[in-house]
Amino acid sequence: MAWVPGQKLYRNKYEIKHELGRGRFAITYLAQDRDSKNVVIKTLNPDLLNQLSNEERDRLKSGFADESRKLEKCKHPNIVRVLETFNEGDLLCMVMEYIPGTNLASLVNRVLPEKEALGYIQQVGQALIEVHKQGFLHRDVKPENIMVRAGKNEVVLIDFDLARGIDNPLTSRGARTEGFTPIELYSNSARQQTRRGPWTDVYSLAATLYILLTGKQPESAIDRQDNNQRLTPPQELNNGISDRVNQAILHAMKLEPKKRPQTVEAWLKELGLKTSNFSLPKLPWTQPLWAWILEIMGILALFAALISGIKDGTDLLKDWFPEKSTPTNPTPQQTPSSPTQPRNR
Repeated sequence: MAWVPGQKLYRNKYEIKHELGRGRFAITYLAQDRDSKNVVIKTLNPDLLNQLSNEERDRLKSGFADESRKLEKCKHPNIVRVLETFNEGDLLCMVMEYIPGTNLASLVNRVLPEKEALGYIQQVGQALIEVHKQGFLHRDVKPENIMVRAGKNEVVLIDFDLARGIDNPLTSRGARTEGFTPIELYSNSARQQTRRGPWTDVYSLAATLYILLTGKQPESAIDRQDNNQRLTPPQELNNGISDRVNQAILHAMKLEPKKRPQTVEAWLKELGLKTSNFSLPKLPWTQPLWAWILEIMGILALFAALISGIKDGTDLLKDWFPEKSTPTNPTPQQTPSSPTQPRNR
């Protein structure tokens, strides 16, 4: 049974406010902690679990737990942050940050300038690079799963498909998003599973860029394969798209997985975007002027501290090792001076 508003979890640490949505396997809830701070709690759908065989249920729980641990290790500003995990009854629960703002789907009613769209795609691409380093895939990249933080041009990748697919009609419903799902995700057969990799998320990321630049959803992979439907080049829908970006999108949305860029890094380079994690905050369309000023002030302060440190170190050496001086024209009446007393250190 799904949780209801007011229900307390994890020894009363969290209180359910309301359901946010249901995905392929899981339900997400808005909750509040003891400090009245909003969080998101994600767990497997208990109603679905009750309809599966014991073997399928165990596989689903194992997949959710395994990839939850991997997501918890993904520390990246463009990936939703996992705060903690706990068990409520026999359900594993994942507590994540609540991101105020809207998703990219709210922007597709207008065509974005190429520079703005590429800024978002670069950030999501950096997030996917980190995800792939941890050894798993997102499998559901689309505008609805990319949040734009309120008041910022910063996007965050959310709603990972945190359970490995099992070939069951109950778990296949809603498993695909037409236009964004590559052909290898249309089946959970062993053959199709071996064809999945980083290039799977590359296809969906390219489809996301397609709709941001055209306002139109691309033709679905299954229609292209089964009905020989043509993928409309994005440049035909928006002649303001550069040749480079147009070709990069078509390359990444090839039906055959082996014909696509094999990594997100490779595809970002095709788009003319940097892949260094440190380049993202320096993008002019993602960093406000005040942040640039603070960064420059920080560099100047560092140099000042280094110079001050060198001077202080020189003075300290002089205190510890005073220079020896030879008296000028000493007289027999001079008396030896008392030994130099060390200064307080």
